[in-house]
Amino acid sequence: DFLTLCHSLKTTKRKGWINHSIKGPESIADHMYRMALMALIADDLPAVNRERCIKIAIVHDIAEAIVGDITPSDGIPKAEKSRREQEALNEMCEVLGGGSTGMSPFVTRIFSS
Repeated sequence: DFLTLCHSLKTTKRKGWINHSIKGPESIADHMYRMALMALIADDLPAVNRERCIKIAIVHDIAEAIVGDITPSDGIPKAEKSRREQEALNEMCEVLGGGSTGMSPFVTRIFSS
């Protein structure tokens, strides 16, 4: 199911940290959680929707549960990275029930932001 797919985000370490031999690399889920906390505690800024920022922080790397953490050092063109991530997101949304109802459009809309 969707949550099972997302579980791998807890154990997949961020490649940039590994590539730079940083001790105790954070996981993708660690990164997403920290970004959400940053959005939550950020001072109010005019024209910034805090709730939307939190949602984006939680969803922005979700496709990495399938494609992994693709970094610039992997040599994969940006368009190909985007294609792979969109394909992975589509697969994850199918697990959520797909279609135009339920959580799929919500997750897709946030991911595309």
